[in-house]
Amino acid sequence: MRRLRNIGRLFTGTPAGVVPDAAVICDGEEIAWCGKHGDEPRDLMESVVEEHDCMGGLVTAGLIDAHTHPVYAGDRMAEVAMRSAGASYSEVAKAGGGIRATVKATRDEPIADLEQDSSVKALVLAGAGERAFSAGQDLDGAATTIEAKTGYHLQHDGELEAVRLLARLGRRVDLPRIEVTFLAAHALPPDRWARMGAYAKQVGEWCGEAHIAGARFCDVFCDRGYFSVAQSRSILKAGLEAKLIPRVHADELARTGGAQLAAELHAVSADHLLRANRSDAFALARAGVVATLAPGTALSIGKLPPVKDLIDAGSVIALGTDHNPGTSGITSMSVVVALAVAVFKMSVERALTAATLGGAYSLSRSDRGVVAAHKLADLVLWEAEHEGAFAWAYGLKPRVVWLRGAQVFA
Repeated sequence: MRRLRNIGRLFTGTPAGVVPDAAVICDGEEIAWCGKHGDEPRDLMESVVEEHDCMGGLVTAGLIDAHTHPVYAGDRMAEVAMRSAGASYSEVAKAGGGIRATVKATRDEPIADLEQDSSVKALVLAGAGERAFSAGQDLDGAATTIEAKTGYHLQHDGELEAVRLLARLGRRVDLPRIEVTFLAAHALPPDRWARMGAYAKQVGEWCGEAHIAGARFCDVFCDRGYFSVAQSRSILKAGLEAKLIPRVHADELARTGGAQLAAELHAVSADHLLRANRSDAFALARAGVVATLAPGTALSIGKLPPVKDLIDAGSVIALGTDHNPGTSGITSMSVVVALAVAVFKMSVERALTAATLGGAYSLSRSDRGVVAAHKLADLVLWEAEHEGAFAWAYGLKPRVVWLRGAQVFA
């Protein structure tokens, strides 16, 4: 067993709230006990063989990045410049940019190179920037669980190979836990013969193979210019039949009914929601659908989701970097927490809860996201003594990250 002692503030994410002068005892991959320093059970203390002095620092559960797109090749910096000059998402796509611009580069990339590049991205998201890039990125991230989507092949073999790639990465003990999402319904393929209706039908037929390959979730970009509500419903129902849990890219570019579809199907998550309204917020809350928000993408597109309405409705909110080649290069969940406070006007406590427990709900996982007995020993010691530092530092650095109970980054 390992004991973390001299914790200045333990942000538990539970009704216990913040415990000052705390300690945590880990038994392998699980938390055995947490609470006030000095209250440790004697029988557990007799089994402790390793100690870590947290030197009065802040400890939280590992952050959960509930929305990423890490399997891609190439970049789209030219279109980022276009958007900065006033071009809309749709205008960029019509000019040959957007999701389909990444597809050719990704299809051309050998799968081994994609796997290596995706593992590097996972390490950076987890906080191992210096280990991942010899050029020397700063330590950031601190995500111990990452939701990761396919979606840049838009063809049968490539999408399924991307699922298998992510599943392999998810079995590596040196990487964060990876939750795999099948997102073949990301856009219309760039192939000349592609038609949206026919392609949507094909994606539905691939869902069973995606589940066998290692996917837990099925996602659809339900929006103007992409998949209609009817097409999205058909794909997600096929996913359900294949034992894939539904998620929805909903109402990001226009209010086309994606949020209402997520509520109808009791999807685990509706993501982005930039054009959703108050009635959508209440529909999601009633259906128990988590609202997974990406402040970096909201800033990039220039539209904010109805956060106050979601809070008023009682929706669970999760956060994600939405790391992707076009609209968000963010790799740090601590930056996302800071942006949620500054841009979404969430309190630090609410934003940090969204980045931990909210993410666990978004991924339908009850074993993580809080610091409590019998939960996973995924923990972070921060370069701070108080959680308020998240809103001040804009990229608060982790001092130590424990994953599966083992110290992995320091």
